[in-house]
Amino acid sequence: MELLLAGGAPLASAAFLSGRDSGRLVLDATSLTFACPVDLAGMVAWAHWAAEDSVPVTLKLPQSRAMASYLQRMDVLRHMPSRTQIVGRVPPDMRADHSGSLLEVTALNPSNVNDLSERIGPLVMGFYGRNTAAGSAVLRACGELMGNATEHGYSDRGAFMAAQLHSGRTTDGPRLEFAVCDTGVGVMQHLRGNARYSHYTQDRYAIARAMKLGVTGISDDKRGNGLSDVIEHTRQIGSVDFRIRSGKGEVHVLGTPMGHRETMTTRPDQTSGTWAWLTHRWGPASDTVVQSGK
Repeated sequence: MELLLAGGAPLASAAFLSGRDSGRLVLDATSLTFACPVDLAGMVAWAHWAAEDSVPVTLKLPQSRAMASYLQRMDVLRHMPSRTQIVGRVPPDMRADHSGSLLEVTALNPSNVNDLSERIGPLVMGFYGRNTAAGSAVLRACGELMGNATEHGYSDRGAFMAAQLHSGRTTDGPRLEFAVCDTGVGVMQHLRGNARYSHYTQDRYAIARAMKLGVTGISDDKRGNGLSDVIEHTRQIGSVDFRIRSGKGEVHVLGTPMGHRETMTTRPDQTSGTWAWLTHRWGPASDTVVQSGK
């Protein structure tokens, strides 16, 4: 099996797992030019999904030295399964402190979710500055995605998260990007745990249903508003681009204070677990501190 990671933000757009040979997973990042949080966390999640089933993993590093260094800097190599074969020149692990603008790929589990919530809090609130309403809304959204991964999507294979802040100096406005990729049972299987939703057989419809107000896969859970709140609260104070991918389905929501639009698609591959990522824009254009060109 091969996951071709070419160009900019491939996992957020068109990249998908292909090939019938299940004897090895090859993560081919040789032509990678730009990586967003779902690329970073997603390739690690794919690797752990394979390794858990005793499938050998190969990571081909980007030809670009800057991109290879960025994967190193964002702890992608550090979080690869222990026996991963690395192809290409491994860059030295030299890094400046960008804790105010980046959250490296980080393993997320029930025992550290509270600590990570405290770690990401200053990152988010610092980005929004005096606009504490916006910061609080986005921080709640990030917390909801972390909670979903550890409460509903946790597995021994693990869950991984990453974040990037963009200043808005060079491209399309200040924005925050946050992703959580778990390797759990997936949205549809979790939702089917509630007899009310046991009829679902297509991932995209199950994901869309799970995002509605008051829907949960736990029969006695009276909350069930989390994913709906992620959209509603963040779109009120900016523009939100929110995606969830699970199984063969994906749901993409674009929202602004004026309203929101939802698109459902079926993918040619299958995501083991649930990937959720949020991009929020709140003002006037952007590179991250340590990578550029996109």
